[in-house]
Amino acid sequence: MRNDSGAKTAPAVYTDVTRENIQALFSDISKQISQASFIAIDSEFTGLALSDASLEFGFNTAEWNTRATDMRDMYKAMSSVAKTHALVSLGLSTFVPNGDNAYHVYNFNLLLQEQNTHLVNPASISFLAQNGFDLGKQALQGIRYFSGPNPMPLESRSANINIEGELVRKVLFAMIQAKKPIVVHNGLFDLAYLYQSFFGPLPDSYESFVFDLTGMFPAGVYDTKFIAEKLIPGTASYLAYLYHKSERDQRVRRDQGDEALAVKLTKILLYEKSDVETKRKLQPKKKQDKTKSDPKRTEEVEKKQYKPYCEHFAAFGHCMFNDRCRRSHDINFILDCQEKEASESSAEPEAKEAGPDAQQNGKRKRVDEENAHPSKILKALNINPKKVPVSRKSEPTSLETTKLDDNGNNNTTAYHTAAYDAFMTGFIFASLRIQHGEALDTLKNRIYRMGRGAEPLLIQASAYASASTTYHQTMKLIDEISNREPVIEASEPPAN
Repeated sequence: MRNDSGAKTAPAVYTDVTRENIQALFSDISKQISQASFIAIDSEFTGLALSDASLEFGFNTAEWNTRATDMRDMYKAMSSVAKTHALVSLGLSTFVPNGDNAYHVYNFNLLLQEQNTHLVNPASISFLAQNGFDLGKQALQGIRYFSGPNPMPLESRSANINIEGELVRKVLFAMIQAKKPIVVHNGLFDLAYLYQSFFGPLPDSYESFVFDLTGMFPAGVYDTKFIAEKLIPGTASYLAYLYHKSERDQRVRRDQGDEALAVKLTKILLYEKSDVETKRKLQPKKKQDKTKSDPKRTEEVEKKQYKPYCEHFAAFGHCMFNDRCRRSHDINFILDCQEKEASESSAEPEAKEAGPDAQQNGKRKRVDEENAHPSKILKALNINPKKVPVSRKSEPTSLETTKLDDNGNNNTTAYHTAAYDAFMTGFIFASLRIQHGEALDTLKNRIYRMGRGAEPLLIQASAYASASTTYHQTMKLIDEISNREPVIEASEPPAN
């Protein structure tokens, strides 16, 4: 992330919220929610679908198709998953105004531990573990809560558990009371899990679910994945790609003197990322010179426009070969390559018109420039620019930095938190708002549907639907709480 001065990408800054500090941090979280212009959220959970379930459970897996074309069938499946699985972390990123197109950003990473017995999808847990999620810490320090309270959560024999569960639930209540826009990325499941975990049991029908969301978040819900696919079609729309692209777009705007986004990550009891990071060694690509003895073959390969990055990962954010893929999965390296491809593509017609001698001279000039000014990304990774960085694990939401270990080896550090995903989501939204203005409002309350990108879920109250029993009970409880508790006064954000 670039700060106001245009510095290089910086490590994520967020406050880790656990059972040990939630009481101390709750007032700060509530205050930043109340001051925010908008709130971005992201969550991690133990399952997106039910697959390979034991026959002992007796589940009718045909009803658990979360990619069903009919919205009613899809909602039924999604509701079943959210009711039987659990949230393990919730990320909040509050964007507090600090001038025109400028924000103080407060990131909170709530580590959660549901007390109800629940299902765990092995693939989901493996993904979290591979991306640095500390399952041991989650078990020992996660904020304990009971899912689906209606209207009050289950009482535990432990007073501490009751306090923790009430406070994390009040975080959602603070978001509802603030009446601020909510920003998600591919956020249908995030909304379902948030509702089931802290608002109440999900309604039986998707019509009631949608009706409830209109009352919970009257300022609207924005889904950056759906917005990006509508406003910038033809580009990849997964989170990390959009974030790094938005970062570059804002950098260009700033350099050109146009309006640009400025964010300052503000620390509240800063929690360092060291205990959720994983390290892996970048192995140099093996040299395989199959064209050495065949000049014709060499020429064919050069004309093929070999791409050193994984095109499938570049387009979709994942790759079936994972860490066995021989091409780069580094987002910034991919963007570097794509910018170069676009530049060369636009230069080709001019070179053809200039004749073969000019083409040859231009080619030499490009080679000289590349040798004199290797990629900034390769420099940052301490990689020889003549070599291509190879396989990276599929980490579409990780920010990476590089250090040399005690032996002088090049290691990449990666981490994955709901808080940083929430921040990237908010950054994308703020960037799109600068570039597209009021066009974003026409895409409000349209939530991306997996496998049905052109047919979003519309968060719109229907004349043929009504609010659920859960909604009436919980909103009444929120009103009672707000009437008996003092309102937190908003203070001025810290000076630059």
